[in-house]
Amino acid sequence: MPNANPRRVVEQFCTRFPDQLVSLTRIIGDDKASQFQLKRNLKKLHEESHRLKGASYCMGFPRIGAEFFKLEQDTQRLLDSKEDVTPKLMERIYLDLSRIAKLRRSVDPEHSKLVQSFENPARQTLGDADAAALKQLLKAQHILFVEDDISVRNLVRELLSDMGVGEIRMANSGQEALEVMRSFTPTIVISDWHMKPVDGLSLLRQVRSGATPLKVQTPVIFLTSENNAEKIHTVIRNGVDHVLVKPFNRSVVTRAISRVVQQNQRSH
Repeated sequence: MPNANPRRVVEQFCTRFPDQLVSLTRIIGDDKASQFQLKRNLKKLHEESHRLKGASYCMGFPRIGAEFFKLEQDTQRLLDSKEDVTPKLMERIYLDLSRIAKLRRSVDPEHSKLVQSFENPARQTLGDADAAALKQLLKAQHILFVEDDISVRNLVRELLSDMGVGEIRMANSGQEALEVMRSFTPTIVISDWHMKPVDGLSLLRQVRSGATPLKVQTPVIFLTSENNAEKIHTVIRNGVDHVLVKPFNRSVVTRAISRVVQQNQRSH
């Protein structure tokens, strides 16, 4: 099998990027709307900025990801504030969007650190025996990947397939993952955190409580752009086996899968 090259997935992300920026400006709507509607719009903008932050990091555009992170933080401050949302307070949001729009020309596959890392890979250091054992381990896995961003889903599908994972299923939310579990029994679940209608934490809790068809000890890996220690400790306390913070690459995902499989084998 030829080595995976995420260029096609990154190209698709870049093509969609201008339209996604337009969608963000439409979410804001009229800043003279009612306070209820303004807060509702800001909540949606917060969700979308979080999603695009993670996708931008994963596609190899850390500067864009950092700008979406700032937008996410600024919308969260307005949502947390007890003050009315005024046009003056909204100026910070408009400035955030303006900075992102000015950077849109940099959202190009040639500038993607992800593409660069795949087209100029580091040398492999595994010996023949270790490589063969890893290949066998990956082939035995049946992985369910849960993520609401289509670009990240496409990227991970390509990576897992190229790694030689035995079977791969995708879900765009925790709710869809629960439906997939009725007919598919994964050996590992890899899930994003922030999704609707069922988020990754709720999905994890249902697996660990025995509320799904899966064994309660099924390894669960979280893939998230959250780098808040308190939040990460929350999922650890709820039984997650490993946390991958976006961005990621093939070797990081491979090590995470190998680690949780071996931990699961030792504990049973």
